[in-house]
Amino acid sequence: MPVGFEQINIVGDKVRLRPVRSGDARVAYSLLTNDAILSNLAWDGPASEKEVRETYQRWAEQLKTGDYYPFAIERADQSGLMGCIDIRFSRHPQQADIGYWLGEPFWGNGYMTEAVRLICHLSFQHLDAVRAYATVFVDNIASRRALEKNGFSLDGTMRSHVHKRGRWLDTWFFTLLRTEWEADCARFTPTHEEVVMVRKEE
Repeated sequence: MPVGFEQINIVGDKVRLRPVRSGDARVAYSLLTNDAILSNLAWDGPASEKEVRETYQRWAEQLKTGDYYPFAIERADQSGLMGCIDIRFSRHPQQADIGYWLGEPFWGNGYMTEAVRLICHLSFQHLDAVRAYATVFVDNIASRRALEKNGFSLDGTMRSHVHKRGRWLDTWFFTLLRTEWEADCARFTPTHEEVVMVRKEE
């Protein structure tokens, strides 16, 4: 049974994860009109700011139903979207599929490494995941390091996995198991969190 959230706020030393809002659309669209980001995403990016706004409105509802878990990444001490990170359980129960992007002005500060750490805490602590996994394009070294710094292991290369811009691209497949998280869960624990789940009807 999916778990929905009325309110959620997870804070680390550098970043905060909170639900995306329609008001984030302007900043998100401006950051996503950048090929340095889009070249590393399976998605080709939004067609307009309106598309982003409508998508974020839909995602806010999906967070409450537990169908999808999308979060804005912002600095721990300052509001303002820097990127997004999400979890899907669409393929198999208890298998947390993690995806993320970060605006280019914020690269090189360890923000994504901590965002991945916090989303792993959410996956295992609150969503009963047995495994978290992520796929990144081969040669996306920065994304690979963010995963490896959080204990993810490279399980292999999936050849011709994603079709993008007329080409079939290989991806790396990374995983973190619940047992591995449990062995070092203190490292993943946020400095502060507010989690209010949607109450199930009797």
